[in-house]
Amino acid sequence: MAKVKPGQPFGLDPEWIQKIDWQQALARVTQDLRSDFVYSPHLSFVYAKAGDQILAQVKKELEDGKFSPGVPMTIEVPKTFRIQVAVPSKRLGPSYSRPGSILLPKDRLLYQALADQAAPIIDVKTDHDRSFSHRLAKGDSPTMFVPTRTCWSKLQKANADYAKQSSVKYILRLDIANFFGSLNQHTLINVLNDVGYPSALSSRLECLLTGYVGERSSRGILQGMCPSDLLGNFYLTPIDQFLKELNVPSARYVDDLYLFVESVDAAEQLLRKLIPELRSYDLVLNEAKSKIMPASALIAEEPDLEKLFNTAVEEISAQIEEDDFDADYGFQSEWDDADGDEGGDLDDDTQELELAATKLLFDSISEYPGYEENIERFCLPLFARSRSDYAVAHVLDAFRKRPSMSQIYAAYLVGFLNDHDVSIFLVGELEDSSLMDWQKMWVLAALLQAKEEAVGGAKAALDVFQDASRHEALRAAAAIYVGRFGDHGRRKSLRTMYPSSSPYIQAAIYFSSRTWPTAERLTASNSWGAHSPLNQLLTAAMDSGKKTK
Repeated sequence: MAKVKPGQPFGLDPEWIQKIDWQQALARVTQDLRSDFVYSPHLSFVYAKAGDQILAQVKKELEDGKFSPGVPMTIEVPKTFRIQVAVPSKRLGPSYSRPGSILLPKDRLLYQALADQAAPIIDVKTDHDRSFSHRLAKGDSPTMFVPTRTCWSKLQKANADYAKQSSVKYILRLDIANFFGSLNQHTLINVLNDVGYPSALSSRLECLLTGYVGERSSRGILQGMCPSDLLGNFYLTPIDQFLKELNVPSARYVDDLYLFVESVDAAEQLLRKLIPELRSYDLVLNEAKSKIMPASALIAEEPDLEKLFNTAVEEISAQIEEDDFDADYGFQSEWDDADGDEGGDLDDDTQELELAATKLLFDSISEYPGYEENIERFCLPLFARSRSDYAVAHVLDAFRKRPSMSQIYAAYLVGFLNDHDVSIFLVGELEDSSLMDWQKMWVLAALLQAKEEAVGGAKAALDVFQDASRHEALRAAAAIYVGRFGDHGRRKSLRTMYPSSSPYIQAAIYFSSRTWPTAERLTASNSWGAHSPLNQLLTAAMDSGKKTK
């Protein structure tokens, strides 16, 4: 097949189209959706109900040489790390942010499929004694990686073992600045080719990556999806090899490096070699987050906290089937019922769990400054699973203090939407002008799980939707809320604004019509059902839903 030119439609050799396990790619995308940075229930609905149509569309375009990448959906996501306030102030400094992205269905499916083909090659070439993040699950697993906590625990153990060696007196703890946004796509592709990734696939992967970043000199990859996690982690494999050849003990978690040295002088000599090597990969160190620390400081950094984590893990593992519990850092949640019921409702048969150890861990949060989010990320999903309101007051108080936790906080509060104070609080957050669009998006995600409108919710959501300065991911979520819970007048507002909206928002409005009165729903289907490729997939998904009922 002819060489692919960036920006031009491309195809794929039939032998590769046949060889790729498309169903596995679809299953992994469906799993990956649960931890997306962007809330997009209309896309989730398409994957759940029209997966075969997506597969057929991708394969047909590849066969015909007409596959052309679309535009990713990217939103600013607040980070934990904040700007320091130089003058005395009770207010925390502003949050740094990073871009979080999703792709439209056919792009995401191909991206995942190409990553699946690269994964076993990357795994063989990865030094697992030095690289600990994003370790692959079994080949037939619907999830691409083993749980984050499993990987992190292995890193912690390796660091502790290194730090206890008599020859190790100091640790260089290094962080790479803007890692995902800085890596060179051409270098990534060259490194992949060097380890045996077929050029027929790498050239298509490069076209995808280049298409997604636009006019930015082929720098960076999208954050927030498993294929990017795989490729980003692999990008630093040559650095692992570089350190190995220098006989420097090291451990790495994505772009966080721990280097173990005998003295500060040795650290300086190492940095003189490492910094130019990183620069050759278009990377620089984050000066604010890199430091030299005594080995004893790492050993003492959080031993009691880790003990509390392990105790909680043992407590929960004894009550939940192993397949249902991964003790992960973070929150993965099914935000919407795949069958398209009006509002996702928690399972009435949710198991009541004994959470004494988890509560003890959560109560210790004030004892571990700097680790609050680690504790919350672990405990809140367990409280949510057991419908424990133990952390509700804490979450309501912390919601504005820790913007980076908004997704996890919102997911936890879903279980308590019947509490008037909780629903009123969420509507108030939706109206708060100080919140980032990303935060408001997850507030809407939570409110959408209720069976009834929260007091003032439809009005607040319509105000957001009509504000053209807001991010389209937020406006799309607002449109879905208005469509589901708004009255005739507010639905009319959606129809009026449909023609001037982006295709992504148009698809959200069309998706919301599933819950409209019959006459309005049929009008929407006849008027919008074939408007765009995404609307066509939604039509297929809606038709599939009707057949299964």
